[in-house]
Amino acid sequence: MEKLKKLAVEIPEIYLPAEKVDYSKFSVIACDQYTSRPQYWEQVEKKVGDSPSSLNMMLPEIYLDRNNDETRAKINATMQEYIDNGTLVNIGKCFVYVKRHLESGVRQGLVLALDLEQYDFHSGSDSMIRATEKTVESRLPARIEIRRNAPLEMPHILVLINDTKDKLFSYISSLSLPSLYDFELMQNGGRIEGYKIDNEEIYSAIADILEEIKTEGGDNFLYAMGDGNHSLASAKAFWDEIKESVDDKENHPARYALVEIENIFDDAMIFEPIHRVIFGADRETLEKEVDLTGDAQDIEPRLDKWLAAHPEASIDYIHGKEEAIEIAEKNGGVAIVFDEFEKASLFDTVRKNGCLVRKSFSMGAADTKRFYLECRKI
Repeated sequence: MEKLKKLAVEIPEIYLPAEKVDYSKFSVIACDQYTSRPQYWEQVEKKVGDSPSSLNMMLPEIYLDRNNDETRAKINATMQEYIDNGTLVNIGKCFVYVKRHLESGVRQGLVLALDLEQYDFHSGSDSMIRATEKTVESRLPARIEIRRNAPLEMPHILVLINDTKDKLFSYISSLSLPSLYDFELMQNGGRIEGYKIDNEEIYSAIADILEEIKTEGGDNFLYAMGDGNHSLASAKAFWDEIKESVDDKENHPARYALVEIENIFDDAMIFEPIHRVIFGADRETLEKEVDLTGDAQDIEPRLDKWLAAHPEASIDYIHGKEEAIEIAEKNGGVAIVFDEFEKASLFDTVRKNGCLVRKSFSMGAADTKRFYLECRKI
C-alpha cells in the first residue's frame, strides 16, 4: 500500500449499480459531450425513462442554464436516494479493470483514486499528475459547488500513462479476474466489461509497473490529464479550500479523486483534434479580422481576443470534423477544423512546454468518451 501511495494511488471504495438495475440505462456519456446536439440528450432521456440512471445524477452541459440551487439539490438528493434504496451498492475497496469495445478496438482502463496532493494543474508544474491543457479557472467555482454538497463523485475523468512497452495492461489482461459487469452502452457507445481487482499481490505488481514507467520517463511526471481536466481541477481546488480545516488529512475522501487510467499507446486510443465553431460571425468577416492559419495553439489566443471584443459572437468545441462543418452550416456559423493530433508527442510536449491551450485534443470521437458508472463516496 505504501508503494501505491508514493505513486499517488489510493484504493477506492467503489459503488456500482445493483444487479437489479438495467446497466444499459444507468450508464450515460460524459456531461460535456454533444453540447450543440440537443437531440442526442433528448434520445437519452427517452431511453432512460423512469429507470435509475446516472442521467439523474448530473447535468448535461447543454443545459447549463438550469444550473441552479434547485437543480443541484435534486441531483444530490437522487445520489443519496440511490445509496439508501440499494440502487447503488458498495462492492468494497478495489480497482476496476475496464475493457471498452469500440470500432477502433478494445480500449483498456484501470479505475482507481489519485491523490490530489500530487496534482498541480498550473502550466509549468513539476507534479506527478499534470494538466495537458490550460485550465480556465473561471469554470471551476460552479463545479466546486457541485462537489461541495454531493454525497458521491461519478467521474468521467480519463488520465493517461506513457507506457510505451504496454507493461501495465499486458499484465492485467493476463489475470483471471471476477467479472463485475458486461453490457452494451447506449447510443452507439460500444460494449463495456468490468473486472474486480482486490488482491494485494496484484496491487504490488501494479505499483512496481507504475514505478518502472515513471523511472523510464526520467522525472516525476507519471500521469497526464486526458479527459475531464476541469473536473479534476475542481476536485483539487475544493481539497485545497478545505484541507486546513480537516483533522485527518491523510484519509479524508476529498483528498482523492476517482479516475480511469489508460495507456496513451493503446492501439484503440484514437486522438483527434477538437474543432471550433464560431456563431454570430460570417467566414469572410472573421478571416479578415483573425488569422486562422496554424494549429489550435496558434489560433486559440487570437480567437479569445476577438471574442472578447465581439460579445455578440460565441464559440463551441466540437468532436468530429464532419459534425463541426454540419453544425456550422445549419446554424450559420464558421467551422475551424484542424489536422491530426500526434498523441506520442503529448508527454514530451507537456514536460518541455507546459500545458497546451484548452480543448486541444480529444481522446476519440464524442461517442467513445467515458460513460458514467463507478461511483465513490466523498
